[in-house]
This record gives sequence, structure tokens and C-alpha cells, in this order.
Amino acid sequence: MDTANISQCSEVTLKCFLLSRFQRAIGQQGTLGEIPLNRSKDSARVLYLSAIALKLAKTWQQTPQTIAAQLAETLEPLCYPDFAVKVAPAGIIELELTDPGLAVWLQRLAQTNLPLPESRILSPVVSADRLFPIQYSHARCCSLLRMAHRDRIISIAQPDVATAPQIWSLAAPNPIPWIDDGDRLRLVHPAERSLISQLLTVLDNLYPIFEVKNREKPVNYFKLAKSLSEAFQIFYSQCQIWGEVKIEQPQLAQARLGLILATQSLLRFILENFLNAIAPLEL
Repeated sequence: MDTANISQCSEVTLKCFLLSRFQRAIGQQGTLGEIPLNRSKDSARVLYLSAIALKLAKTWQQTPQTIAAQLAETLEPLCYPDFAVKVAPAGIIELELTDPGLAVWLQRLAQTNLPLPESRILSPVVSADRLFPIQYSHARCCSLLRMAHRDRIISIAQPDVATAPQIWSLAAPNPIPWIDDGDRLRLVHPAERSLISQLLTVLDNLYPIFEVKNREKPVNYFKLAKSLSEAFQIFYSQCQIWGEVKIEQPQLAQARLGLILATQSLLRFILENFLNAIAPLEL
């Protein structure tokens, strides 16, 4: 990873954040090129796996287990409190996002504009009928946020914008109550976890556009937006915000609206900047 981009990337994606920590942990001993880092497919957890110790074993002339233990010891304070670090069999380093850490990243995603790369490759032209479900999801996000503002579940700082905002700034609650009094994430429904997983997957797949060396690596923007749109529709059909939830669990309703904020932000980012399409307020 290019060191010139670490300060920017570390605030954009989890993958950038972890790669920068790995680079600091490895120090001046060399990385043999790219650092292997992949996310587990388990949507119930946000778990990253790295086989960097296996890659370094020959150069460092140590066993993968020994190298992994050394790196994990160095990584732990660098990643705290966002990630818990441990060594799995065969020298694989596991980094699992904690609930408080996930809350921080969700808050950032819901309330911070993604930086637009200076140079970018637009997606091939996508037909209007294929774009429509994605645009519909964006419009539905906007509609739900306006309804929640009117019902005083949340307070949007500037709700009467003429066009769809990239980020709707929340006046309240701020921060969004992602976690409960026991520091556990409120969002535990499978559809919530699936949407969270897809949000992070989109960010990880957008990672090359924020990293100088990989900026020409192709990214299937339509596929990313389509998958996020589908995850949102499932979430919306299974996770209530109004009715009993609004009355008895208002903070859960606000956390679910936080997911909608994050989804709206990412859908608009991809639609307008990479699919050359409108992100409508309503349809």
C-alpha cells in the first residue's frame, strides 16, 4: 500500500485501516509486496483474515506461528479498541471488529462524505430498467428519512433541500445510538447484520479507487450497488421502524434509521459518481 495514501485511506474503509496497521507492525523489515487480507463470508461477524505470516516466513526465517504471534502482539494496541486480534492455527492472523468499533465505523459512514478520487473510471452504460431498482432503493431511503424527521424520531439539520443530499446531517440523535448500555450492538436481526455486511463489502470493494497503486483495478460498480439495494430491500421488509418499535424501542428505531442513512449515502455515491445516473429523492 502506498504510504502517501494511508492517512486518507485509514478513514475511508476498514481494509485501508487494517492495511495501514499491518504496515506499521511490519516496520522496516519489508512486506514482499501486497499484504494478503480478506474478509470472512460470515455476515454475523466482521472478521478479517491475513496469511501475511506465511508469506514472510521464508524471508524472516521463522515459523509462520512465531511471526504471527509477533505481529499480533504489535497489532493489538494499534487496532484497539476497534479490532480484537488473535492468532489462529497455521499462523493466520484474525482481526474481528468489536461492537464499539463497528458503531464508530457505522457512524462515520452514515455522517461523513466519502472522498471522491481525482481520477476515476466510469462503469459501462447500464440500461435504465436495470438501474431502476437501485434508484428506487435510494428514493425509498430518502422518503423514510423524511418521514422519520416529520415524526420526530430523528432530527435532520437541513431537511428541506432541493436535491438529494449526499449526507443528511443529523442534529439528533448525535451520535446515533448504535450500541446499548452494555456496549453491545443493538442491530442483531439477520437482515440488519446482512445489510451491515453488505455496506462494509461495498466499502472494501471500493478500496482500490482510494489507493494509488490500484486505482486502475476494475470495480463492478453496478454489481455493488445492486447487491446493496437488494440487502436494503430485505432489511426494510423485515425490520420495523414505526409502530411498536418506535414506541417501545425508540433507540433501535434510530439505529435502523442510521443504517438507512449509510445506505442512502453509498447508493448516491455510486449512482452519481460511477454509474452516471440520477439518485432521485422520490419516484
